[in-house]
Amino acid sequence: MKDNELGRIYADGEVIFKEGDIGNVMYVIHSGKVRITKKTDTGDIMLAILDTGEIFGDMALFDRLPRSATATAMGEARILSIDKKKLFSTISRDPTLVFKTLESMSRRIRKLDEELTGLKKKRIDTLHLSINLDELCGLIMEEARIIISSDNGSIMLFDDDKKSLIIKTAFGAESEPKARFTVGKGIAGDVLRTGRAELVNNVSLDERFIPGAMRVKSVLCAPLRCKGQNFGVINMSNSAEKLFTIDHLKLLHSLAIYASIAIQNALNFSQLKTAADDIILHATMLDMM
Repeated sequence: MKDNELGRIYADGEVIFKEGDIGNVMYVIHSGKVRITKKTDTGDIMLAILDTGEIFGDMALFDRLPRSATATAMGEARILSIDKKKLFSTISRDPTLVFKTLESMSRRIRKLDEELTGLKKKRIDTLHLSINLDELCGLIMEEARIIISSDNGSIMLFDDDKKSLIIKTAFGAESEPKARFTVGKGIAGDVLRTGRAELVNNVSLDERFIPGAMRVKSVLCAPLRCKGQNFGVINMSNSAEKLFTIDHLKLLHSLAIYASIAIQNALNFSQLKTAADDIILHATMLDMM
């Protein structure tokens, strides 16, 4: 077997292909692991971790469309690349490769169907919950409190003029619902500006932190984002020496994605209801004239 038939060795974190790249080859993992990620409005999300023997990038040989995700080596990985000419040559020697490729595609399609079914259910559940904005924010905060142990937490949204942030719901010592904060100030303001979730385990060393009445040691903050626009943040904080971890940050980031959809639905419903009430009121006044 020739050296080039053994594939290429990728270092830990090295990108095999990027989302949007033109693809003309598929890949087989000879050894090691590969992480598949996709960009979203709120940052990259992990779709899968593939192991030895698994096939990826195969759709490029059939649909000729740009790569739909990014593939990155996890640790050192030896990856075999197969172009269309090499694929047919290999199939003529080993027809089982066809079944392996179809099996890989079928597994991904089945998983996608399951995820879409789950997502539809979540969307239905979200619509049931998202009629009242204050109630919804309270439910989201309760969920955050369940999955991430913390002393304090809050959801902050833009006011009507988008010039300040207002706390819609909060828990913890001395928390003050409905308090307002200037946009762009503090860690939350910076997260709102950049759209990137942040973990700060010693706020005294962060020049962005603005001390308040409540004692804070560590902070988690994730943006609420919809259609490319940031409209609020979810904050979690600890008053003692208890530290947050990167897993806590990932959990809050994931929750923020679903929370963003639900809150935007509630905001849209509220605006629609206000417009409908105005029309009804105007029509009633006309009838009385």
